[in-house]
Amino acid sequence: MPRYNSRANKPGHYSAYPRERRSPKKIWRYTAAAGCLVLILLFATSTPVPTAQDVNPFGPTAHQPPPERNGTRSGEAKWHNHWKWLNPFSDAITDDEGRSVLPPPRERPPIYAFYDTDSEKNAEVKTAENKLLLIWRRAWWAQGFRPVILGKAEAMNNPLYERFQVRKMEHALGAEFMRWLAWAQMGTGILSNWLVLPMGPYDDHLLSFLRRGEYPRLTRYEGFGGGFFTGDKASIEAALTQALDSSQIKDSRSLLELIPSETFTLDPKPSSIAFYDSSTLADHYKAITASLTDSKAIGLLSLSDLVTAHLHLTFLNTFSSGIAILTPHRFRSLLIHYPAVTLANALTTCPPSPVPDSCPPNNLKCVSCSSSRSSPLKTPESYSNASTLFTIGTLPHPYTLASFLANSKTVSIPHIRRNTARDPWLTTTTQQTLGPLLGGPDRIVSFKESVASETSSGRGLWLVAEEASVEENPALDKRELEWHFGFALPPGYNASTTALPLSDPRLMTSSVIAALADPRLYPDDDGEGRQQMASFGEKEVQRQRELVAHSVSVLGLAKNGRQGKWKGRRRREGEA
Repeated sequence: MPRYNSRANKPGHYSAYPRERRSPKKIWRYTAAAGCLVLILLFATSTPVPTAQDVNPFGPTAHQPPPERNGTRSGEAKWHNHWKWLNPFSDAITDDEGRSVLPPPRERPPIYAFYDTDSEKNAEVKTAENKLLLIWRRAWWAQGFRPVILGKAEAMNNPLYERFQVRKMEHALGAEFMRWLAWAQMGTGILSNWLVLPMGPYDDHLLSFLRRGEYPRLTRYEGFGGGFFTGDKASIEAALTQALDSSQIKDSRSLLELIPSETFTLDPKPSSIAFYDSSTLADHYKAITASLTDSKAIGLLSLSDLVTAHLHLTFLNTFSSGIAILTPHRFRSLLIHYPAVTLANALTTCPPSPVPDSCPPNNLKCVSCSSSRSSPLKTPESYSNASTLFTIGTLPHPYTLASFLANSKTVSIPHIRRNTARDPWLTTTTQQTLGPLLGGPDRIVSFKESVASETSSGRGLWLVAEEASVEENPALDKRELEWHFGFALPPGYNASTTALPLSDPRLMTSSVIAALADPRLYPDDDGEGRQQMASFGEKEVQRQRELVAHSVSVLGLAKNGRQGKWKGRRRREGEA
């Protein structure tokens, strides 16, 4: 009889407690979910491509690409159409006597330069380079552009930066790639070396074309190498991708070697832009090259002085006919033109240069500053719209002008209606260009075009008489004026003493008389005019000062004179 085996005949665990078996489809789903979880963990724990804040969390933030143009709306405000600001009377447009219709602000196209703030340099070299960067920004701003200094932060925000990091290349080529990555991140615009500066008139054909802000093709310029490019965002990214995909990237030292030549449009060497590269310095400014060899910091400071002198010299060569200080009703209101006279004297003073009698590299046949010291100063009563004449005008309020003409602090409405001519300042100012017969509204339109049109804006500077009489007026601040002209004014010019502080004894009457009664300012005056100027003495200065002070008090300008100080400069500094 067979032996009973209890373990063999005992029912199993799964037989006693049966449950549903998993189908293959469910097993596949669970496996896929587990695989995705593993991949997520791998990506989460892997080292990402470092960003600018990862490398230096306390470094400067990256610039945002410029927004797309979307008409003429800015928040809740709207600019008027470009032709409406020429209307003779602002209240006909705004229905508000307290508002003025101004021309819409011109669009400033961006121009970019790359500067690596993280590079290992001593403090003296960085200080000298920062001075050159300021000169670069100031010069391009005066020509109607928006200069922006880019750095590593913009380059590291570019999606192509990850591809750049895995490629091995020379250090110099890597620095050039970083420059282009930053440019491509910002988009359409101009890429410039910070030693490339505008050295030409405001209405130059190339500068006017660049101010339009439209660059349909990637363009470089003959003789500038990699110093100056223009292009749109798509063309920049396409060229950069070609360079990253090149098989010769290990052996190349320049980005231009990796990009096919047909990618660029090669334009002739510009006559209005100068490039102070090493070869140019070696050929034309050997003293600067020697200084850079001995000490880089000292050499860069000498180069900044040379560039400043050349920018100032370009201004003097552009306006070869001299500087006109507009002085209608000269003998009765001469005091209000004192700021304009002192500024004109500063503009005709040659700045110190480490290479005397030298010319900019784009205009080696210029008239040197030593021979243009006697650049003529003119004091016409009427405005002349000449491209070779720079005009400094001072506009008085009608009440101020009426006080001067009546020689009285008390000016009544009956006096204005019975004893004064209509629009005396405007008629005298436009006499030469428009003649004596044209009416006031038409004269206003023509005068507005002369002051604020695109072609005339670079040929003059216009001051307000009452604001020029308030101490520390921002329109006369030296730094503001340097951004307007594009170069540093001579060290001897001090705007705070030329703003006519009405109650400040520091303003010596003798210096005012010496500046305003200088016979060289009035070479065309007849005998009667010279006799009147000879009578311009201390009593006349005091009389006119009291009239201006009374007018400022009546018009309520003294409390508002300082408002907005440094506003323009801070806006410009915010771009960098």
